[in-house]
Formats: sequence, C-alpha cells, structure tokens
Amino acid sequence: MMIQLIAIQMRWSPQDGSSPAAFIARMDGLMARAAERLDPREPALVAFPEDVGLLAALAVLPPGLRNQPTMAKTMAFALRQQFLPALYRRLRYRVSWPRALLLAIQPRLVPLYLSTFSTLARKYRVVLVAGSAPLAAIPYASGSRLETLRPRGPAVYNTAALFGPDGSLIGLQRKVAQIDLEGPQGLDLTAGSLEEIQVFPTEAGRVGIAICLDAFAPESPVRERLAHLGAEILVQPSANPGPWTPEQQADWLRGAWAATVREGRFVYALNPMMTGALFDLAFYGQSALIARDADLAPGDRGYRDIGPLPGFLAVAQRDDSEEILMARVPHPA
Repeated sequence: MMIQLIAIQMRWSPQDGSSPAAFIARMDGLMARAAERLDPREPALVAFPEDVGLLAALAVLPPGLRNQPTMAKTMAFALRQQFLPALYRRLRYRVSWPRALLLAIQPRLVPLYLSTFSTLARKYRVVLVAGSAPLAAIPYASGSRLETLRPRGPAVYNTAALFGPDGSLIGLQRKVAQIDLEGPQGLDLTAGSLEEIQVFPTEAGRVGIAICLDAFAPESPVRERLAHLGAEILVQPSANPGPWTPEQQADWLRGAWAATVREGRFVYALNPMMTGALFDLAFYGQSALIARDADLAPGDRGYRDIGPLPGFLAVAQRDDSEEILMARVPHPA
C-alpha cells in the first residue's frame, strides 16, 4: 500500500483571522490546493504549521485588533475589549493578563478551531494534523462529539489536534518544551507533560506529534518517547520567529531530520513551517518531508544554504513563501 504525505507551508497575515468566516475560508483554500495533488484511493496525511490556531484566536476577537502595529499593542487592545471576562478569570485563577485573555476567548476559540479542521478532514478524506492552537484543557474520549467538548481549568497549552478522514477527533497533543514567546514573559502558556505524550494509530500509520521544539534533542525527550511508543511517522508542526540563516538551518537538522535519518527512529517525518509576519513578528523556514530509507530520498535535496543531504523527500524552495509539499511513499507498516 502507498500513502501520501502533505506538508503545508503557510504564509500568514492578520487578515487571515479577520473573522471566523475568513479563517475557515483560508484553511479550506489551502486544503483545496493540497487536494488537487491527492489520489483519493490512497491514505493521505496532511499537516498544517504550528500556531495556525492563533489566527482562529484573532478571528473571535474584535475587528480592530488586526490594525495594531505590534503584538504587544494587539494584546493591550484585546484586553481593553475583553476586560471584564479577562478580569474574572485573572481573579478566579490568579493568572497573568495574557493567560486570562486566552481563557476568556476559549468558549469561542475551541469550537472554531476544532470544527474547522474536523470539517476539512471529512471533506477531503484525509488524516489531518491541524497545526496547533492555544487551548485550555479539553477532556475528551475516542468518538467524542465536538459540540460536547468544553475547555476547563486555568491552564492553556500549545495544542495540536489530529483528525481522521471521517472528521473524528483522534487525539490532542500538548507542547512540552517552550520558547520565550510562549513563556511567562510572552503568551504565558502552560508546558505539557511528557507522560501525556501519545502515539495515534491512523490509516496512514502510527503518528507521533512533536510540536516544533519538542522534536529537538536534547531540549526535549518527546521524540524519544514517541519512538518508544512505536510512532512510525513524526509530525513536527513548526513556526520559527527569526531569520532562516545558515546557522538556523544547521540547527534545524537536529530536529525531525536527525531523528529520522541519522537516528532511524521514524520511517517518515513531516515538518510544515509557518512563514510571513504576524504584526511585528516575522517567521521564516523551509518545510520538509523526510524519509529514513535512502532509496526513497537519495540526497539531491536540502536546505537552501546547506545543500543536498540524504533523507529529504521534498523541501520548500523558499523560506518566506507559501508552498505545499507532497510525496507518495510506501506505507510505513
């Protein structure tokens, strides 16, 4: 059996989150482009980049938010508009203002994010990793109806959702390792627990999700746990808030590429990257599809300044573009 791997490199802007309808249309447009290259007779695994759910957060906030010049001014504007709901959660849970704001919008953010990608997975009949979003704890069980899921508690995690071709929620994965933007001086997100990391059986293979920094070693032991649990495909949704320098490219080889090619822990890896600017934060990177088998990826592709290396099935041409990478490969099992 053959499967199809798709990594969506998205170039975002605040306008993508100008309204819930705009967010849904933008995500559907990307999936429609990907679907043009898919064979419906074979299983397909599609992955969006990290933080795509921040656009859903913008979409449920007042429209004037999109006109702010910086992320700091955006947060201040949003807090003014959501002052009473945020104040209630700040006092109830004794959390920071950024966390209180994220908690205040959860009742609208969660259904928009989950229903959008559930619908896309069902519409295009794919296994779908929906990038990630800042989500509170959502108790769920296999087969749970999305409309019954309710966020709870004071924690907010950088969370990736995985959907099946029928639109069902297969699982949620929380990011364990954090960058400064996610820490107490930034969005004040909660770090996930290594013990909660799971591997999810799908028709495309056993999928393990390591959100960006979680796929790097020694920063995080997540990829070692995924390998121990029997993951065949590593999905590393990423958003790199910095220039794509030669040093950054070399550093990126310590992630999914090293885990798959050098260490042989996984059969395949998908690393979709976010590009473009969100207010004053610019993101760069080259998305990649990676294979352990040298016969599938003999070494004629690689990052821009490093050059060809074995293992790359496909690499984005530019670090600031919007591209869709696709590879047809044998089923990992």
